[in-house]
Amino acid sequence: MEDRTVILTLANEAWTQPGSLLDIYRESFRNGEGTERFLDHVLVIAVDAGGFDRCRAVHPHCYHLEVTKPTNLSSASKFMTKEFLELVWLKLSFQQRILELGYNFLFTARRFSKLELTINRLIWP
Repeated sequence: MEDRTVILTLANEAWTQPGSLLDIYRESFRNGEGTERFLDHVLVIAVDAGGFDRCRAVHPHCYHLEVTKPTNLSSASKFMTKEFLELVWLKLSFQQRILELGYNFLFTARRFSKLELTINRLIWP
């Protein structure tokens, strides 16, 4: 966007299957009043190869966040498990990199089956 804001969301293979949440998420931008223009500013961060491949098939802006440790992120992880904490740190590290590059971001995340919007804006030193 003009103010260097991007919209970030995480996805895995399950989240990107045809007819799943990624399709609903993208459709909500098309159906919302005056929101379709924001769809081009959405970056889908895929945490597994299946999610990345499916994202590339339906959306122009996808990024494969590669996991260096052997962790299965293709399904939901229980709170505070090793996999959950790995994903939290990966997400924070990626968000820090976005800020270091001089961008602002809106991050959408699923929590307790709801979609919440967290607005993150930081002036980086």
